[in-house]
Amino acid sequence: MGDIEINISLPLDDEGFLRRECPFCRKEFKVMLTKEELVTLAQEGIDSFMTEAEAKTDSDANGSEELKQFCPYCGQRATNDSWWTQEQLSYINVFAQNIMASLINENLLGPLQRNFGHQQSGPFSISFQAHKMEQQEPWISPEVNDMSAFNLPCCNRKIKIEENTAGPKHCFFCGFPHE
Repeated sequence: MGDIEINISLPLDDEGFLRRECPFCRKEFKVMLTKEELVTLAQEGIDSFMTEAEAKTDSDANGSEELKQFCPYCGQRATNDSWWTQEQLSYINVFAQNIMASLINENLLGPLQRNFGHQQSGPFSISFQAHKMEQQEPWISPEVNDMSAFNLPCCNRKIKIEENTAGPKHCFFCGFPHE
């Protein structure tokens, strides 16, 4: 089976920040990513839902440092595919389910219907009636402007965090703690 390519658009706020959620403390924040980082992130999201996603490379399995990012609030480290919000996961899941439904309809139900969908004569008769799997319309809430920008001079980037949060803020990209 060949590669499947789809376009997923995740909502950004007015300044181009993407909402993320820490897998440990569950607090939300926003990061500004390059176009290439956004494309990679969306593809990794689909791949994580697909049953035939390519196996991770040895460096991925060994916890490569390049794949780790840090929560701005609690400072915990996690892989790139760990920072989805629950709404983003649901949204990406609809795309993955639609891809699988399309593959099942075209490659399984279609041939069965063509071969066994009509009455056959003879001592043995097999009939098959298939109902195509329905596809859902993906939907995600528009992004709101609800956080304050925080400069990360260590990596020359910005994140957005909830207002009035106490304690040091960690760089999402390198983990450096800022007061």
